[in-house]
Amino acid sequence: MPKLNKLLWTIAILVIGSFTIIFSFSILVIGAVMVTLYGLYRHYFPKKRKSTLYHTKTQMYTFGEVVDVKSEVIHETIDIKKIN
Repeated sequence: MPKLNKLLWTIAILVIGSFTIIFSFSILVIGAVMVTLYGLYRHYFPKKRKSTLYHTKTQMYTFGEVVDVKSEVIHETIDIKKIN
């Protein structure tokens, strides 16, 4: 009787272990399938882009002062520095 009891416990442990491995593998496969389907969805149904004619982004300056100088003034300044 003890041998039968030991055999039954061994079979039970093997069954539980195999079910655990199968369950873990199936969770991984389901996750991979979901990620693949999401990638296909994003590939074939991309987000609609807004029209750039009506929605223009303003450029942000993170530091310094923005000065609007005409090109003639810049060339005059360069010429004056060359003379000195």
